[in-house]
Amino acid sequence: MVRNLRRVVMALACAWACSAFADASRVALVSFQRVAVPPDVPAHLCSAIAQDRAGLLWFGTQGGLVRYDGYDFRVFRATPSDPSTLAGNYVRALLVASDGRLWAGSFSGGISIFDPRTERFTRMQHDPRDANTIAYDRVEGLAETRDGATWIATSAGLDRFDPRTKRITHFRHDSNDPQSLADDRVRGLLVDRNGKLWIGSRDGLQRQRADGRGFDRFGFAGQYVTKLFEDARGRIWIGTEEHGAAMLDPATGAVHPFMPRPRDPNGLSHYWVYGFAEAAPGELWVATFGGGIDVIDETTLAIVDRLRPDPLLDDTLRDDRIGAIFRDRSGIVWVGTWGEGLARHDPRTRAFRALRFSPNRIDGLTHRAAVRALELRDGSLWVGTNGNGIDVFDRDLHRVRGFRPNVNDPGALADGSITCLAQSDDGSMWVATLNSMLHRLRPGATRFERIAAAQLAGGPIRSIAFTRDGIVWAGAAEGMARIDPRTLAARTYKRWPGAAAKSSPAIESIVAAPDGTLWIGSDNGLYAFDPRTEIATRIARDRSRRDTLPDNWVPDLLLARDGRLWAGTAGGAAILESWDGHTARFTPVTSSSAEALIEDASGHVWIGPRTRVEPRTLAVTTFDAADGVTFRNFFIASRARTRDGRLLFGSPEGLLLVDPAQLPRASDDAPIVATALRVEGKERAGAEVLHALTLRPRERSFTLDLAALDFADAARQQYRYKLDGLDADWTLAGASQRSITYSRLPPGHYVLRAGVTTRDGRWSARELRLPVTVIPRFYQTAWFRALAALAFAALIYLAYRLRVRQLRARQLQLETLVAERTSELSTASGASKRRASPIRSRSCATAAISSRPSTPISSSRCADAPTSSCCSSTSITSRASTTVTATRRATWSSPSSRAC
Repeated sequence: MVRNLRRVVMALACAWACSAFADASRVALVSFQRVAVPPDVPAHLCSAIAQDRAGLLWFGTQGGLVRYDGYDFRVFRATPSDPSTLAGNYVRALLVASDGRLWAGSFSGGISIFDPRTERFTRMQHDPRDANTIAYDRVEGLAETRDGATWIATSAGLDRFDPRTKRITHFRHDSNDPQSLADDRVRGLLVDRNGKLWIGSRDGLQRQRADGRGFDRFGFAGQYVTKLFEDARGRIWIGTEEHGAAMLDPATGAVHPFMPRPRDPNGLSHYWVYGFAEAAPGELWVATFGGGIDVIDETTLAIVDRLRPDPLLDDTLRDDRIGAIFRDRSGIVWVGTWGEGLARHDPRTRAFRALRFSPNRIDGLTHRAAVRALELRDGSLWVGTNGNGIDVFDRDLHRVRGFRPNVNDPGALADGSITCLAQSDDGSMWVATLNSMLHRLRPGATRFERIAAAQLAGGPIRSIAFTRDGIVWAGAAEGMARIDPRTLAARTYKRWPGAAAKSSPAIESIVAAPDGTLWIGSDNGLYAFDPRTEIATRIARDRSRRDTLPDNWVPDLLLARDGRLWAGTAGGAAILESWDGHTARFTPVTSSSAEALIEDASGHVWIGPRTRVEPRTLAVTTFDAADGVTFRNFFIASRARTRDGRLLFGSPEGLLLVDPAQLPRASDDAPIVATALRVEGKERAGAEVLHALTLRPRERSFTLDLAALDFADAARQQYRYKLDGLDADWTLAGASQRSITYSRLPPGHYVLRAGVTTRDGRWSARELRLPVTVIPRFYQTAWFRALAALAFAALIYLAYRLRVRQLRARQLQLETLVAERTSELSTASGASKRRASPIRSRSCATAAISSRPSTPISSSRCADAPTSSCCSSTSITSRASTTVTATRRATWSSPSSRAC
């Protein structure tokens, strides 16, 4: 009786759990990644989220404003004595204006406007002495209309700031004016796609009139409308503080309420709604402050999922009090909790779904480790655990029953640890357990038949295969067994070529080929086994050949649809290209260990859940945690495929389901931005909006920090950069080396280029391009060089002119000297003539005798012209030798001289 009562209670509980979702197939569809927030960053309590024009994320918190680039956080806090800092640390609202500036509304400090060019704030605060200030310093909402005006929701009315005139217009409640503000306590603001302004206050919902002179009411009287959101269809979603949510269709005026009824499948989990987001097409998330997130189908308006925290699971929210929710431009949904930090969900990861154990889920796995999984012909899913037998799930992944171990019951499982699951053509289920037992469950039966370990090869069974004749082949740790399903009689095979005489290799995998050959993978190589002759031929690794088996441990085999045999080994996966009975030739596919092989519906071969191979080109695609593969390890050869194409991989952490049809077709190229700039070691503001960098004459070095804004895959990214005009090739860097530094740059014009890899490993087409100009010192400029060249040329010319002048001066000096000496000679010659007249004839005769060509002239000679009649005996010592020679020639040749 007690047992029956328990079954009824369990059935009712399962029925309630299943009825909690209109779309029950969403089990484990949404998983979160928790963002690691350092203790000194106040993002653990989040109240607002925004994304600026560059793509950086901003979080409003109780302890300041936080910027996040996917790697690092930067905190901006208030300093009362510095008006260029944040006005108030408790940030309640954020708005990225059309001019790129970020508006932050605080709980008690008014408004702070952040300019990314200067990285400084401008404050707007209430001043009771100045009517042109905001109405109150508690700012709960911000919005910008098409005319550039900023609307400010405060606790004392609605304000409009005109950026052209810098004037603020105040709107207040007037009980005598039905078109005035319904209540001065304004909180929700929205500008819809048509440019119309919607206002949520303590007294319902309003919309600004077309003439701008008042507001029309749209119901919800007496309700505090705190959040407003427009979906892709143009419908307005209203969140309240006490009455749940509602959807308003402006085209028809129809209103669909979602009342706070946590136990009602069509009711919200909580009465206080804190935000909305469209996580995927046709899917709206409603964030509540106490009930987690409710997921609504936008077509049926049914609640299809409830996202709640589970302290035992890492892929759920940490808290059910949501302070902010936001979908960024890449499609990632960010959730800020009220005290438990940040989490994100990437809808692109939904191709991978993790089914985990938690005692808080009554229809989930009953054990943490899922060793094997198999879909039966009736559509049910059997999951063999590592200690609690088998869990049976329906098509929607809700556990409906199970098979538990009972050593004393021969009709139950002999052990709770499952090592292998298989279904034969007749519908019988074959189950192997860790204690070396094999079980069979016939179609329609509820109790197992046991085949004792003594009848088998020995050791845990790791692989089960069936041949066309219905024979069951079971590979175990100590050999292989052939089982007749009619009698359960078994024949064992323990002697294998190449193995020790008294030991058998561990049989890891068995595949039956169409020609009847059994391909058997072992820890001693690959065997081709002929069931008719019972002859096994060993294929082992040959280190002297490249086309050999990569390794002798072969944990898994796959016979693909094209008929080729894939071997997974410790040295990688390989394809058997030819086999003549003696020599096997393989084509290597991967070099890393391949422990599980499965082919999907499109013909791609998966080597575990992290690697997919295109069989024709052998192109490899890898997946990791950013794609949804959050399990760290997987069991060897634990793989199966369902009829709808999903792949099942068992793990010590649960069961991973992969839907290849849901994989993203292409990855978007994430933008790459500069997050910080240092010139000569000093911080320089404006890196985020930097379009060009100019270094002054005394500046020769700079450091630029980069971030590619793919927030889901930041750790896997690789960077490269080069400075055109200086670098000949790219410099590669990892995600932890995102700082680019150049020093001692020569003057000139350069272009800094930086790129990043995408999720599929290719280099993104989007690059950061930053022109860099290094201004030369005055002596490095072209005009200075030209002037220097001209000055040098002038100096050479001056030196030349000076030398010429010196030479001319010397020539003149010599000419003057010669003239003076000539004059002296002329004067001396005249005097000699006058004194020597009496002895003229004697002197002339003497000169004639002395002037023979063979006699040298020592002291006197006749130097007169041919008509001269006398000679002078004056000694000539200063005359040049050429003059003397000329005189000699004249003396001997002149008739007058001879006459003298």
